[in-house]
Amino acid sequence: MSSKTKKSNKITIYLIKDGIEYDKILKDYAYDKILSEDDKSVTYYYPTQKKIPVWLSSYFNITTDVGINNANAKVISLHQLTIDGEEKIFAIPFGSGKYLLNDDVIEEQFGIRVLLNSVTKDGFRQLSTSNYGGDHRTKNEQTPKKTDIGEFGFDIHSDFLRKATAKSEEELFNKNTITGGDLLSVSVPVNISNINDFLVKCYNRYKSDNYKKDFAWLDNIKEVKEKELKVKLDQELLKIINNHDFSRVWSAVPEVIEWENILDFRYKKAKVGYDDIEVQNIIELFPNEIIPDIDLLKRRQVFAMALDGEEELYKWKIYNCIIAEIEYKNNVYCLNFGKWYKVKNDFVNLTSEYYSKVPLSNIDFPDANNERESKYNEKLSSYLNNSILMDKETVRMTGMGRSSIEVCDVLTDNKELIHVKKNGGSSYLSHLFNQAAVSGEILLDVNFRNEVNKKMLKTVFSTDFISNDYTMVLAIITNSNTDRPKIPFFSKVSIQYAIEGLKRKGYNVEIKNIYNKK
Repeated sequence: MSSKTKKSNKITIYLIKDGIEYDKILKDYAYDKILSEDDKSVTYYYPTQKKIPVWLSSYFNITTDVGINNANAKVISLHQLTIDGEEKIFAIPFGSGKYLLNDDVIEEQFGIRVLLNSVTKDGFRQLSTSNYGGDHRTKNEQTPKKTDIGEFGFDIHSDFLRKATAKSEEELFNKNTITGGDLLSVSVPVNISNINDFLVKCYNRYKSDNYKKDFAWLDNIKEVKEKELKVKLDQELLKIINNHDFSRVWSAVPEVIEWENILDFRYKKAKVGYDDIEVQNIIELFPNEIIPDIDLLKRRQVFAMALDGEEELYKWKIYNCIIAEIEYKNNVYCLNFGKWYKVKNDFVNLTSEYYSKVPLSNIDFPDANNERESKYNEKLSSYLNNSILMDKETVRMTGMGRSSIEVCDVLTDNKELIHVKKNGGSSYLSHLFNQAAVSGEILLDVNFRNEVNKKMLKTVFSTDFISNDYTMVLAIITNSNTDRPKIPFFSKVSIQYAIEGLKRKGYNVEIKNIYNKK
């Protein structure tokens, strides 16, 4: 009988982290009852609890036993195998058996690695991603047929691949569709008597580096999920803040906001406000400028107040406003929007090197003085002779729905398209970079350029537009009096992606630091 005609079982596999003691893998009560065992595996179960659904009485007014019950099966097999001289443990749950596992015992990205080592880049059906360089949005996308991973809205420069489903053409997986995340899920013709060989093959596939051919970006950045490590990183962060080492820690709003509508930021609504969220101001909230416990930053909030000074427009946990880049045990970690990330050292070095070589604009910009962006843009336009103020001059294109596009904030007579943003953290800066990227794309459309000319009541762009003649200037208002803007690591990642996209379209790209002289 061929493997295709054998009875298949859909199984889900977790790899247990090295160093986890066997009696710590499951919740204590899960070890009480054994369903089956042999010399390699033990299957545990928690007795199924049958309950009459609440809605029978609350909705249908039925209080008698009519044979309708909720059942919640919890079964899990633990397989201890020796692979290449090392003991490895796999967990295979059935029903709701996953909930018998303790926290922080499974190896993250086990299933993703197996999947990427077992499929081609054009075999994907579904992706689950989350964004780390911007607003941490989570997306789930699927296609009606298998397709190239590049056809999804997945950005390798700013998105995590959390889970994927793809078609494998390999006999190991019975040429079936497999799903990989922290878990591996697939239908294969195995059962409790012969699954160990399959587990060994899956582990060998996990250890393979074949994925680096098409998916090398997987290793660049990983979200830290281990509770113990996050505690250690928080302790290191607290030490740095309390030592007033603000070279590696700073703060910003954790989302894109309408700055024009903000009066100030306050840590208590009735107190005096600040122009920005600053770590230096945060530490002043505590006696002797020492924060005794990181949990205080996770409980206390910062409020963005409306222009009337009475109403809060936004509020965030202080912890979620802190950005940090630290080294711990020879690894680089970044805190962004309340989440810790481990960044591959080589990736850090390459990204930082790229950013250090981005050309600086030689335009003489005036200093900022805590004015709003719109006011600064007016000042900048007046300061630069023969420039055009285009801030707020949005153009709506037919066929693009209700989208309105802003070409730039200021256009100089030397064909420099200046985009200005305050350093509001990675989410806010990603908005700046995206704005420039969209502008560069749509300016290639002659119809859009004509609409801009109509809006401005003069010929701003000629019909023989040549992108090579134009320079996109990404100008960032910061509190540092440096030539190159100091921005978070994840902003360095996203600016590289934006710059390379603009350069492919023919534009020159430069950056500029605008000193916010308080």
